[in-house]
Amino acid sequence: MLRLADVKEAALACGFDACGVARADALTDMEYALKEWIAMGWHAGMDYMVRNADKRMDVRLLVEGAQSVVCVAKAYASVLPEGATNHVARYAFHDDYHKTLRDGLYNMAKLLGVKGKVCVDTVPISDRHWAQRAGLGWIGKHTLLVTQRWGSWVNLGELVLTEECDEYDTPLPNGCTNCNCCVEACPNGAISKQGKPMIDARRCVAYNSVENRADEWNEGVETNGYIYGCDCCQEACPFNANGVADRLPIKASRLHEMQMLEQATEEQFRTMTQDKPMNRITYNMWQRNLRHTQTNNKQNNEKNQS
Repeated sequence: MLRLADVKEAALACGFDACGVARADALTDMEYALKEWIAMGWHAGMDYMVRNADKRMDVRLLVEGAQSVVCVAKAYASVLPEGATNHVARYAFHDDYHKTLRDGLYNMAKLLGVKGKVCVDTVPISDRHWAQRAGLGWIGKHTLLVTQRWGSWVNLGELVLTEECDEYDTPLPNGCTNCNCCVEACPNGAISKQGKPMIDARRCVAYNSVENRADEWNEGVETNGYIYGCDCCQEACPFNANGVADRLPIKASRLHEMQMLEQATEEQFRTMTQDKPMNRITYNMWQRNLRHTQTNNKQNNEKNQS
C-alpha cells in the first residue's frame, strides 16, 4: 500500500507543483455532465468524446483493477511582457506539455517503485475532473480546473495505479459559485450561464482553432484576435489575478517566434512547432485560422468606423 505523503513527495521531486490522490471510483453525472453535453451536440466534431465516454466516466474500464488515480499539476508562465499582443493561448508559448508531464509521471512511478498508466490529454480520462476529486482545485464555469495558488494556468496529468493508498485527498469547495466573469468574457457566449459547467464547442474559439478539422470555422465565431486557442475566459478569472509573483513571464524570444509563424512557410511551420503544443494542428489549419482572424478583424474595424 502506498503512503499519500510519499506520493506527494515524489511528485515534488519530479518537478510537479501540486499532487493529489483520489480513489478510482466512477465519476458521477453530477461531477461530470458528459452525457448531457454530448446529447446537446455541444461536443461539435469531437467524436472521440463519444467513442470513449464510458472510460472517461469510469477509469476502471481504462485500467483493469485500478484503485488509485494520482493527479499532478504543473503551472506554466502566463504573464505577457508589457505591450505584447496575445495571438495564441498562453500554453502554446511553451514546450509541449505532453512530453514534460509524461516524462515526469514515468519518473514518479519509477521513484515510487510502481507500474501504472501514464495519462496526459490523449488518453480517454477527464484530467480536470480527477484533479478536482483529488483536491487540486475545482471546476470553474469555463470548465477548466481552478487552483487556489495558480488559478487555471496549469497543465494536468495522471498516473492510474492498481495499488491502494493509505488515505485519499478531499475535494475543495467550489470557489466560483457567485462569479460569472468567465461567462461574460467569452466573445461568443459559448459558456453555459446556468447549471453544470459546460461549453458549446461550436462557438468556442479554442475548439474552432485547434480541434475543428473542417476547411472553415463555424459561422459567426468572433476570434477576439486569437489565431490558436483562446484565453478570454482565463484572463477574466479573478483567481488568475492572484499569486502573480509565483508566475514567470513568457520569454520574449517565444513571443518573437509566434510573430514569425504568421509569415512561415509550411516547412518552417512544421520545424518551429514540432516540440510545441501547436504541433497538434496542420499547416493548412494554421492558414485557415489566419484567414478567419484577419477577416474577423477587418469586419470589426469596418463596424467601428461606420
